[in-house]
Amino acid sequence: MTAPTVRPSTLGRGAIALWLVVMWVLLWGDLTLPNVLSGTVIAIALVVAFPPDDTNDDPVVVRPIKALGFLLWFLWALVLTNVAVAKEVLAPASRSDIHPAVVAVPLRTTSGRLATLVANAITLTPGTLTIDARGRPAVLFVHVLSFESVEATRAEVADLERRIVEAFGTDAEVARLGAGAEAEEADAS
Repeated sequence: MTAPTVRPSTLGRGAIALWLVVMWVLLWGDLTLPNVLSGTVIAIALVVAFPPDDTNDDPVVVRPIKALGFLLWFLWALVLTNVAVAKEVLAPASRSDIHPAVVAVPLRTTSGRLATLVANAITLTPGTLTIDARGRPAVLFVHVLSFESVEATRAEVADLERRIVEAFGTDAEVARLGAGAEAEEADAS
């Protein structure tokens, strides 16, 4: 007897549904059983009503250990940025570090799905907002509340992109990102 095979489209729908449930809980900010169940029902309904295209040119990959690592890292980053934004809101205007800016950040991934994950993660993080995305590979236009430098903003987004690609990217995307990092190190030397 052979094990049942899981079609890639079913796996992709499951990953999308899981991501929608996580976003649902994060947006409501309430980790309760009724909230998770209602998010699950809505996510399944959305994935069934609006199935993703089976184009096979941009597959969904989930590396469970890396995905869990990304989720934990992202939740910690949310805590830190929430604290930083709360300090800014409560600080007197004379001591404020608010220096808004919009930075164009080119992504290295050619995957539209991964670029969407990066853009959404940026938008979910307090103090930053993706206001536009163009091209493939995408260039994200990111609004930053406490601007330090273009290089610092691009480095933060590159770190986020690397974590997302390692958790959800194909082997080719992970290799492309690794090759790009090696080339950047060689240029810096």
